[in-house]
Amino acid sequence: MVKALLIDGHNLLRRIYEASPERRHSTPASATEVLTSCVRSLQRALLTHKPSHCVVVFDSHDETWRHRLYGQYKQGRSETPEMLLTGLVEFERAFLEIGVKSFTFAGYEADDVIATMADRVGKSGSQVIILSSDKGFLQLLDEHVRVFNHFEQREYDADFVRQKFEVSINQLTSYWAMAGDSSNNIKGVPKIGKKTAVLLLQQYASLQNILNDAQASGPAAKVQAHEALVCLCQSLVTLKTDIALDINLKTFRLDRA
Repeated sequence: MVKALLIDGHNLLRRIYEASPERRHSTPASATEVLTSCVRSLQRALLTHKPSHCVVVFDSHDETWRHRLYGQYKQGRSETPEMLLTGLVEFERAFLEIGVKSFTFAGYEADDVIATMADRVGKSGSQVIILSSDKGFLQLLDEHVRVFNHFEQREYDADFVRQKFEVSINQLTSYWAMAGDSSNNIKGVPKIGKKTAVLLLQQYASLQNILNDAQASGPAAKVQAHEALVCLCQSLVTLKTDIALDINLKTFRLDRA
């Protein structure tokens, strides 16, 4: 049976880089130490999940459709450390030495590439594990797609989503569209915070139902007054699952599987 482990490459590298002993003392991290730690983490993930297929997906770091749609997307975020950009070939080579291939798709973030791969594999009835601490992947959760935080050694599920956000999995994009997503500089609807977004979704179930209510008042009317903005925000927070990827899953089959 196919069990695909899809790894959010820069999430893995960045988290390990930030956790390096040197960084904790405000000194430059050692490229060798970060590389070694990343390989060890990947080996641990393979032992933990025992996948039949595995791939590390990296961001292309060029302009994406989200940047073109919204010029302020991710504005204000700290820059990716130069070491993780210029040394990417070394990371890919080291991962390949333990049997794991890497993949980058120009013009798209790794999130969308992983989402597309997960959707295809999941719909075939096979199992998918996304290795990332990025909450955006939670919208993909279903009976075939799992999300695992490698650093907390914790699997995210519907109960986690409900406890963390007070909404269901299928309400997440509506929630982020209204409340905003500060990590990506997506503002959401003015004066509609997290609590109000939750209350609205408890009442209406979805953003579309709010926009369709001809009798809306109060917070719902505020959302309607910013319809173009909230629809833009929902587009930005929704992962693409329809990218035309010219790849075959067999390419990422592990030799020992």
